[in-house]
Amino acid sequence: MQHEFEDYRKKRPPEEPTPWSQWQPEDPLRYLLVIVFFILGIPFLFGYIPTPFGTLWQLIIIDYWMYMRAQAKKIDIDRFD
Repeated sequence: MQHEFEDYRKKRPPEEPTPWSQWQPEDPLRYLLVIVFFILGIPFLFGYIPTPFGTLWQLIIIDYWMYMRAQAKKIDIDRFD
């Protein structure tokens, strides 16, 4: 059974993603737990003691990775039809 119809409602303009420098995570507790796990948990599990410079780079990379994941989840698939 096919239910085809025309949607005459005005379409919302696509939202501009926030820049990485102004991004705020949706769930701050989860964000902090993931950061602590990746920066402290995994290195200590393997016997690695992170240096301040290495920790800073890890923080930047993990933060950018989480930003990209959050932006990918916000993509509206219907927008591409």
